[in-house]
Amino acid sequence: MSSDLRLFGIRHHGPGSAASLLKALDEFQPDIVLLECPADAEKVLALAATPDLVPPVALLVYNPKQHQQASFLPFAEFSPEWQAVRWCRQHAAHLRCFDLPMALRFALPAAIEHEPAPQTESPPDAAPEAADSAENTAELSLEDTPLRLDPIAHLARLDGYLDGERWWEARIEHSAGRADAFDVVLQMMTALREELAQPESEETLLREAYMRETLRATGKQGYQRVAVVCGAWHAPVLRAETLPDYAKADKARLKGLKKVPTQATWVPWTYERLAWQSGYGAGVLSPAWYELLFTQPHDRVVTHWMVRAAHVLREQQLDASSAHAIEGVRLAEALAAVRGLALPGIEELEEAAVSIFGGGYAEALSLVHEQLVIGQKLGEVPEELPASPLQQDLALQQKTWRLKPEAARKPLALDVRKDLDLGRSHLLHRLALLGIRWGKPQRVSGKSGTFHEVWDLQWKPEMVLQLLEAGRWGNTVLEAASGAARHRAAQAGHLGQIGELLEEALRADIGPALPALVARLETLSADTRDVVHLLTALPPLVNVLRYGNVRRTETAQVAQVVQHLVPRLCISLPRATTGLDAGAAAQLLEQVEAAHQAVRLLPDPAAQADWYAALHVISRQPGSSGLLAGAATRLLFDGQQLGAEDTATALGLALAPAQATEYATAWIEGFLRGSGLLLIHHRPLFDLLDVWLSDLDEAVFQEVVPLLRRSFADFTQPERQQVLALAGGSAGRKAAPAADIDLERGLYSLAGLRELLGLEA
Repeated sequence: MSSDLRLFGIRHHGPGSAASLLKALDEFQPDIVLLECPADAEKVLALAATPDLVPPVALLVYNPKQHQQASFLPFAEFSPEWQAVRWCRQHAAHLRCFDLPMALRFALPAAIEHEPAPQTESPPDAAPEAADSAENTAELSLEDTPLRLDPIAHLARLDGYLDGERWWEARIEHSAGRADAFDVVLQMMTALREELAQPESEETLLREAYMRETLRATGKQGYQRVAVVCGAWHAPVLRAETLPDYAKADKARLKGLKKVPTQATWVPWTYERLAWQSGYGAGVLSPAWYELLFTQPHDRVVTHWMVRAAHVLREQQLDASSAHAIEGVRLAEALAAVRGLALPGIEELEEAAVSIFGGGYAEALSLVHEQLVIGQKLGEVPEELPASPLQQDLALQQKTWRLKPEAARKPLALDVRKDLDLGRSHLLHRLALLGIRWGKPQRVSGKSGTFHEVWDLQWKPEMVLQLLEAGRWGNTVLEAASGAARHRAAQAGHLGQIGELLEEALRADIGPALPALVARLETLSADTRDVVHLLTALPPLVNVLRYGNVRRTETAQVAQVVQHLVPRLCISLPRATTGLDAGAAAQLLEQVEAAHQAVRLLPDPAAQADWYAALHVISRQPGSSGLLAGAATRLLFDGQQLGAEDTATALGLALAPAQATEYATAWIEGFLRGSGLLLIHHRPLFDLLDVWLSDLDEAVFQEVVPLLRRSFADFTQPERQQVLALAGGSAGRKAAPAADIDLERGLYSLAGLRELLGLEA
């Protein structure tokens, strides 16, 4: 190359690398900057200079025909690439992305695409790619990692460090920025690659070949000063003097590669996702600290961080005075001096904060770690940037219903009787139908459960990819949710699934999908003979009818289905309760109880009459499970369909000597399920049970006691105490058995007895 080529080997998301890069670019004043970024993202990357694009953000490059093929390329304010793009815009320099296009990478054979990389995503060479990239592996310590997997650890060991990440941060990222730092980095990386001589993955070789080809093409275009900003590990093989040596091999390696179509856009990102702990291989341990390190003067950054920590703790009503902050700064600087560091790192800062603010207990400073080490920042993307129609509609919906995406977890309470809250509820439920869990519903109890909702909101960057995937169902949230619901209905295999789906659809108010869902429900109910499926379907359908009134949703079609479903269920249920073992009966009982509660909520006397008639059959028919027969009797009694005398008769028949003890015990368990008030307030029932227990043989009693204990375990403590008091009173009043005495012979002894006792005749 006849032009002047400068290589700037950086660490992705390195604040020190970014500061040094800006100084180096100011000195060099390049005509063009080549950036390690997929070539097919170049057009969208240039938009990074847009003022309304606020980091952290990520470039999303994806295959529009197969959304699973997607790659996120995150950027923060302290990312060297981000600063390079801004510098090009400010100085009218050309910008070119020169890494292997994602169009080629997505088309690579699986064996190449997932080939293990020869090193971890090491600090100076972490390619900004998706979390499942082959190079995105977790950092390991030197003692556990072969040098071929973590080559930077080799340099760290020579300098007395056990951790390559810690070494790079202390020597490079904590610097205030030096233009000559890149010459040193290039020398280190060149020596390291020659020393280790390790084989590279096929994907890495393809990427480096493409970079060199782009460099050769750029050199022929007449640029006088060319700057290359790339991961430090790649820099040695991009030197101008080595380009001719690779030319023939590069052309052969890149020849015949297949490609797929790609599109690119910007999406908001979060510091949490940028952090190493999130699984993103090119992440960093402390994004919030890195931002502070890049934006604040180095002589004030430690004080600034400690003062912020004090503010965070004071907001939580914890003791954190100015004196604490001053002592924290002193301790952090002392730790750095002992460890030979020019500037305290985040480890020294956190250790000092734990000692001074937390009294040695790290738990008290978890919020400081969350806000000042990881950070809760969410980037912003202007509306005019490229976005799918579904993304645009969601942004409009978020504005309409005043729901702003936030990285921090946030509770949201809704009263669906209000228009604003109802609209919010519909939006969150529609997104849930699309598999986008922006909000997670929390359990609400009490009377307000029908109109009150509580959500736990947290926006995650990967939801953008889910939106792209959901775009196949429609261009608006309503259309997409309706299309997804229709698809799920067609795939539903039984009534329980379609019933739950219909409940979700009504909560989401997706009217266009209701006819298809109801039609599928009618088809399945006509073909279903399994009572379990019928029982499972009924409660969610009844909930649909209830919520329809509050949510102002038309439910006439659902009511029609319920009217047909209940009679069929009532006819089939009694036969399903016969011939069951204990486990099957217990499972069926839970579904029967849920269906019972649902029927009671129906404003249909005929449906309730049919249901109670079915319970009567279950309680009386000889083949019914004892558990289900007892429970049916209890439900009839609670529903005032069975009087006290008839209930006592049923109990007496269940406890009759002719009945097997196993059946009687199961009957009692079902009858007393959940409450002991029945025995407390109806003494004849208690007495029947008391007599039955008293008449049991001791051996049988020992077998029955554990089973009965399970029944009484569900009683409340006051109920158990009252039952115990009744049992004690019953034992005291029980008549003693008649003695076998010969009265005539006993009378003969009375005279002698009186004489012995000194009594008169």
